[in-house]
Amino acid sequence: MSRQLLTTALSSLRIANSRTLAATSRPAARTNVRSFTSHGASSRLLSSSVASRPAIIIAGSRASSSRVPLTIRRALATVTDSGAALKSVGPKSLEFNTNPILNWKAFPDFAAVRPDHVVPAITALVQYIETTFADRAKKFSPSWAGTMGETQDLEDELERASGVITHLSMVKDSPEMRKAMQEIQPMVVKVSLQMGQSLELYSALDQLRNNPQEWDSLDREQKRIVEKAIQGMKLSGVGFGLPGDGNEAKKLRFNEIQGRKAQLSLKFSNNILDATKAFAEIVANKSDLDGCPPGLLRTMALQAEKRGHGSGNAEEGPWAVTLDAPTIIPFMMSCTNRNLREKVYRANVKRASEGDLDNEPIINELLGLRKEEASMLGFSSYGALSLSKKMAANVETATDILEKLYSATLPAAKKDLEEMTKFARQHLDHPTPLQPWDTPYIGEEFRKNQFHYSAEQISEYLVFPRVMQTLFDVAHDSFNISVKEMTKDEQELSNITTWHKDVKVYKVQDAGPAKKLLAYFYGDFYSRSEEKQSGAWMDVCVTRMKDPSSANVRVPIAYMICNQPPPTNDSEPTRMKFQDVVTLFHEFGHCLQHMLTTVDYPQASGIKGVEWDFVEVASQFMENFTYESHWLDRMAAHFKSGDAMPVDMKSSVMKSRECLAGMAMMRQLHFALLDLELHTRYEPSSADTIFDVNRRIAGRTCLVPPIAEDRFLCGFSHIFGGGYAAGYYSYKYSELYSADAYAAIEEQADTEAKRRVGRKYRDTVLAYGGATDPKHVWKEFRGRDGVQVDALLRHSGLFQSSRA
Repeated sequence: MSRQLLTTALSSLRIANSRTLAATSRPAARTNVRSFTSHGASSRLLSSSVASRPAIIIAGSRASSSRVPLTIRRALATVTDSGAALKSVGPKSLEFNTNPILNWKAFPDFAAVRPDHVVPAITALVQYIETTFADRAKKFSPSWAGTMGETQDLEDELERASGVITHLSMVKDSPEMRKAMQEIQPMVVKVSLQMGQSLELYSALDQLRNNPQEWDSLDREQKRIVEKAIQGMKLSGVGFGLPGDGNEAKKLRFNEIQGRKAQLSLKFSNNILDATKAFAEIVANKSDLDGCPPGLLRTMALQAEKRGHGSGNAEEGPWAVTLDAPTIIPFMMSCTNRNLREKVYRANVKRASEGDLDNEPIINELLGLRKEEASMLGFSSYGALSLSKKMAANVETATDILEKLYSATLPAAKKDLEEMTKFARQHLDHPTPLQPWDTPYIGEEFRKNQFHYSAEQISEYLVFPRVMQTLFDVAHDSFNISVKEMTKDEQELSNITTWHKDVKVYKVQDAGPAKKLLAYFYGDFYSRSEEKQSGAWMDVCVTRMKDPSSANVRVPIAYMICNQPPPTNDSEPTRMKFQDVVTLFHEFGHCLQHMLTTVDYPQASGIKGVEWDFVEVASQFMENFTYESHWLDRMAAHFKSGDAMPVDMKSSVMKSRECLAGMAMMRQLHFALLDLELHTRYEPSSADTIFDVNRRIAGRTCLVPPIAEDRFLCGFSHIFGGGYAAGYYSYKYSELYSADAYAAIEEQADTEAKRRVGRKYRDTVLAYGGATDPKHVWKEFRGRDGVQVDALLRHSGLFQSSRA
């Protein structure tokens, strides 16, 4: 029981996580998306003032995430690999027996959950947890059973309920759900702090750690969990409960800060969603959309129809240019109308920065509260507080990594801009110097000129069902698992319902003769801008756990969320942009770490407990397969003819991540350096505004300067609505490890050797979850302590630049 519980519960209410937000993900390149492409990824993509590839979140993630968005959120259910359900620990009250948020064992009954279930469920649950925890606090003892064994079921109940709620709030947003979340938020904060600040529990854990006989009886995983719990409780303000001058007032203030931060982060996210929904540039003249591919025109015509304009006819219009990522990203990359691009760009970088939806006051207050919180806990800055929990350990290490990447990237980024500018003048007769609303368009035209194919042409060979099957083939070949979509009949037999008709459910099994059940996951792949947050993320529905009394093992269940355009008709399957393919592989990487864990303790099973700057390794690792010749051959076939992708097109795809990679890398470094500056050295009460700080950092990192009115920070959900505050650097930090990890496969000469490395990766990085220090995980997998930067630079086409 620790700060992790508070973070988990709050992130499960869409206020502390993304990424991981799934992170998703390399954000906007993630991101992000945990890229986790989080909601807000398009803002980062287009406001970065540099050329870039389409978004992939966090993100986050953890997302989310930033990642965030990444957002990665956690809940627990009760499914075992033997088919027997674990006994529910909830009280036998009417609410626990009838409310679908509380009354589920195997899978949540999503079809039954309504917004009016939320408040009664959390009210009853919190009352039960408060009473039960208070009773158990009287008999905590310095042993595993007497500490973690007495709190695990309560964490379970809180996480599983809040996980259902946050998930539905992300994919089925409504005014009723928002109102309910605002009402339950203080309750969740209060009960989380009650457990995280328990002096009785902290004393028992501390005695356990300092008793050699008891401590030596724990296994390695249990020791790490206890150490993390003690650290987390310290950061949750447990020390303010001790006798001392002013401690009572400090505890009251500290808890006020936690509640207020939760409110502000939720409001921040809601403002972005509302601002995104509110904007639509209605276009009546089709010539104003010259360059936009047919698929985008169909999407924009349908968007216009939803807003009461026209009948959704892609040829006749009208069309609506919106700020949701599946629309704005391809629009900015393809539309030849510079004036219209500028108008949409300006709307995007000013999103959620005006009127009732203005996020600037929220950002200023959040930064002030975070600084105050850090000071109360004895840290020099919120950055120092945040990094104390991460693999990098301190701000200096994270900054050093970013500066090394900056030095290696700057020459390549300058060359990228020079080549783009020259191309714009000579080939497009385009005005120069380039402006921020030009770089996505010029970048795409430059890529087409270099590789002779547009993103739309490539998408004709990337049909969604075939791409999904290839993803599962990669998992089978590399990790020896089998992934199968469950039929509707199978779902009915298992009492599985979903929140939308397009949602799919998958079963994951070991590919060995026994076909052991390993996990399940839900797949929600299509955008629904009217109710679903944009971006891509992985989330947790159920965490693996062994019942100490029965020894039954509960298998994990994940959510895998993307936002690609849905099919426009029943006769043609969805065609994917290549970056959407990268996003898909990225988020599945997060799912794999959650689903293939062998850790039986839920406090550190799967993605839980993994350091924030290591959690993106599993997701970014998977992205590398999409650039492999062998797998491209498997996934690519023309949507009509079935013909293989032309050799020169395949070559273009494989080299695509090297094109303008310097500017893409610089964009991510800008976000990471800005995040650390705001949370380390910036004084919220100073004369400088947050936008002044952005412009100052941009003076180094943005070769195309941002416009004076740029307010993209008001949409930077990774660090203000997700869990990446003073942690956005994690994407690049993790990418160093993911590239070096994939290099272990590249170093092998034959297929069987590559498979052996894949199995070793599964048995270490994917299996150990948060129960092993990532430094030890890395040493066991890679056979050495340090990470080498060359693999990342080589994958990005920057290796020679770094040698110059």
